[in-house]
Amino acid sequence: MDIYFSVFKTIIFLVVIIYLINITLKLLNRYSNQRNTTFRILQKISVSKTSALGIVQIIDKYYVMSFSEQQNQIIKELTAEESARFLRSIAVSPTKKTDFAVVLKEMVTKLQADRKRK
Repeated sequence: MDIYFSVFKTIIFLVVIIYLINITLKLLNRYSNQRNTTFRILQKISVSKTSALGIVQIIDKYYVMSFSEQQNQIIKELTAEESARFLRSIAVSPTKKTDFAVVLKEMVTKLQADRKRK
């Protein structure tokens, strides 16, 4: 009977420790994440396990960027019209991921058209 009581105490103790660790991590995350208004990732879509594409706002300009383990790279700066259209699309339906796909597809076709001109 004493063994069961010891096992029960150990399990309760482990649950309490895990709960306290969880609360501590949430508090640390709240204070360590500094709110940065000059740099925001508006949308991000994974391309593979280690890379992603995203639309990023840096001050008042919007960029399509590539994120990977090796490097982060600006692919294209969005024009005022493209950024306004993107902002309207996320304001209308912030949960739809297809809007980002549409904007990204347009950017890729425009990039390809620009490369063919050169």
